[in-house]
Amino acid sequence: MSKKKLVAVTACPTGIAHTFMAAKKIQSWAEKQGYEVKVETQGSDGVKNKLTAHDIATADGVVLAVDVPIMDMERFDNANPLKVRTQELIKRVDELLPTVFSRGKEKTDTVDVVEEKRSAYQVAIGHIMTGISYMLPVVVLGGLLMAVAKITGEFIDISGTPIETLDKLGFMTIKFMYPIFAAYLAYSIAGKPALIPAFIGGIMSDEVYKRFFGLEEWAPSGFFGAIAIGFLVGYLVRYLNNTIKVKSELTTLKTMLLVPAVTGVVMVLTMEYAINPFFGALNLAMIDLFTQAGDAGRGIYSMVIAAGTAFDLGGPINKAAGSVALGLNGMGEGFDLVARELGIVIPPIGVGLAAMLDGKFRKPVFSSEERTVGKTSLMLGLIGISEGAIPFILKNPKMIPIMILGSIIGTQLAVVLDVWQSLPLPAVWGWFLSSDPVSYTISVIAGSAFIAVALLLCTKPVGQKASA
Repeated sequence: MSKKKLVAVTACPTGIAHTFMAAKKIQSWAEKQGYEVKVETQGSDGVKNKLTAHDIATADGVVLAVDVPIMDMERFDNANPLKVRTQELIKRVDELLPTVFSRGKEKTDTVDVVEEKRSAYQVAIGHIMTGISYMLPVVVLGGLLMAVAKITGEFIDISGTPIETLDKLGFMTIKFMYPIFAAYLAYSIAGKPALIPAFIGGIMSDEVYKRFFGLEEWAPSGFFGAIAIGFLVGYLVRYLNNTIKVKSELTTLKTMLLVPAVTGVVMVLTMEYAINPFFGALNLAMIDLFTQAGDAGRGIYSMVIAAGTAFDLGGPINKAAGSVALGLNGMGEGFDLVARELGIVIPPIGVGLAAMLDGKFRKPVFSSEERTVGKTSLMLGLIGISEGAIPFILKNPKMIPIMILGSIIGTQLAVVLDVWQSLPLPAVWGWFLSSDPVSYTISVIAGSAFIAVALLLCTKPVGQKASA
């Protein structure tokens, strides 16, 4: 009797942690059951182990563990896949995967039961995380271009050279983060027809619009404006496409003329007279409030950004806090990126330090596998990736306050030491481009050391049952 065959695709918003954790869970479970398995990952390094049409057609079961729209989704139109979020699969792999083989090629009453459990909030967060997943490469590339220029400028005069062009291009690239974000948020809801209207709406939410039209007193609506217009365009396009019925020969006119025209007009009027005035005024009020408070205002602002960034290690709260910080960067006194950068690197470095110190001064509290994961987390933290600490949070969510407190401690120390960072570069090479690299590094060490010590003290030694 031939082995059963299981195929799967995994994809998360950042394409780093959950993508590969889910893939490993599926692979391990299938091999343990004696099944043939092939898992395609759509991660930050592109599509790996791509499933062919033959793989899907000959599979006995198909799993889509995804948090974002995936490439070539049409491959699975007739496969009746089990659709589940990556984090849900990681937690419930033994419960979910056995149901795959009972689904068959025809739709059944059990189809997509996992998806039906998603609340409106979860659906909204899924769309937002899709937008953020496409926005992140814009921020990373822009920051790297600027970093190359800034580092080179420390040694030679770059005025009038191609290196200066890199600096300006990096700055310009970052200014397109909100248009890209809004475009792909809307794309997640309604597909390609929503891309360009939402992209234009994203332009209207930020400095690009202000500079092009020479608007002196105008305040950008920023991240929240981009969220609002992304949802508006996405659901408007979906509504129009579903509501307007035309003959098949007129479908092109509908999708290429009517829907874009209506969407474009509604988008511009809404941005001009509702979204920008409201969120722009809100941003101005926030800037004025923190600016008037002086050093205390910077401390409070930094505390909020650091806490949000460390809260879910690359999740929606993390990305929202980071996006707000990026949008407000340089818009007033006290608004820089120190809190965002430290909130990204301190948790994974802290976990890595804990793994390295485990067993040195008391009985070990981590398994050998956890120590390996912890050391990987340290390396990821040094290059500005916080997701390496996720396995520890999944095992014990009580560690979340420790991550937050450690990030706040490091951030507040940086504020006290008057450290500033305006470049979106959390990786170690960005530390040297801060106003005071030594104090910046001390702040990282202080916050990370707190997390490491707290983790070691609050975790039961190996072999003992954790307290409830």
